[in-house]
Amino acid sequence: MREPLSPVTFDPAAFLAMAGLGRTIVQLEANEVFFLQGSHCDSIYYLQKGRARLTIVSAAGKEATISLLAIGEFVGEECVAGIAGPRLATATAITACTAMKIGRKEMIRARFMKSMPSLIFS
Repeated sequence: MREPLSPVTFDPAAFLAMAGLGRTIVQLEANEVFFLQGSHCDSIYYLQKGRARLTIVSAAGKEATISLLAIGEFVGEECVAGIAGPRLATATAITACTAMKIGRKEMIRARFMKSMPSLIFS
């Protein structure tokens, strides 16, 4: 008689710490850009070290900071919130940053794993 398969366990901390399928660790210097407003939405970043800011530029050319981000926060969540379109903001490193760059397809797959949605959207 076969033993039942054990449920697949998903460890969000390990997923966000180690490079793997659809995930790479990137290093950015202060003032280096993660992505630009209007660019294609193809990945999300998980900030492992450093600080970043999100800015938007209005049609009139005025720039505004809309968010300051720190360790343990996601950058570019709009990439997995719906249909991929243009980025809504520019993300820039304030200090030297280490981040996990996660491809859109891999992040969507991971969202369906146990605990992931609450980590991202809480």
